[in-house]
Amino acid sequence: MGRNIPRGAKKNLKLILDKIKKKRKIFLFLDYDGTLTPIRKKPRLAKISTRTRKLLNKISKKKWAGVFIVSGRSIKNLRSLIRLKSICYIGNHGFEMEGPSVRYLHPAGRKAKPIMKKLYGILKKEILIKGIVFDDKEYTLSLHYRMVRKSERLKVKEKFKKVISGFNKNYPIKITHGKKVFEIRPRVAWDKGKIVKKVMRNKKNILPISIGDDITDEDMFRAVGKRGITIIVSAKKKKSFAQYRVSSTSEVVKFLKLFLNTEN
Repeated sequence: MGRNIPRGAKKNLKLILDKIKKKRKIFLFLDYDGTLTPIRKKPRLAKISTRTRKLLNKISKKKWAGVFIVSGRSIKNLRSLIRLKSICYIGNHGFEMEGPSVRYLHPAGRKAKPIMKKLYGILKKEILIKGIVFDDKEYTLSLHYRMVRKSERLKVKEKFKKVISGFNKNYPIKITHGKKVFEIRPRVAWDKGKIVKKVMRNKKNILPISIGDDITDEDMFRAVGKRGITIIVSAKKKKSFAQYRVSSTSEVVKFLKLFLNTEN
């Protein structure tokens, strides 16, 4: 399945809900930033609403549903923001997972911890530009430049490229570029899609639904494929591995409310 322009979820709502009703068990794989909460200039301010938290809690208590938050944030950070014990947290783009009766850490994540700590120190020392937010997540790193002046953003990219090119020669890391953020991860074939596949392994009668907004969520969409339902959150029409599109985080909440009220 290649990239196409996703169909509007609103126009295809009956089709989506009918597919949900046919399954006895459903797993929801939800991104956090840009999906459950609007993206903020300061990542620490991106908090879900009380309404959304209650909705996730109600869904997670249903015997026919499982809720997985799949984010680039660390699990520690996700727990502090969402504060629910009944859901599963998948952090650092799939390198760590914790939930009721499950705990997982990818071997490459453990090995990368001292490497990320060292790189974090170098980046903070070398890139002294106002507005940059560094996020050390133990197993991965993020460099947010959303608050950097537009006239300075090219300089950020150039300095980042210079530091990374020197570091990359000696350490196994890889870079992905999201919405005004550079993500640094261990150089292994592991991502949000791989962890979703791990969760879904040997679960033939479960319908997976994945919802996300950024480039790293495309791995989730590909992993779910035609087996389930995939929804991208985007105000604009653009090519994606997702089948459907909603235009905002508020539409995601509306969908989750409909999902909760679906009889299984």
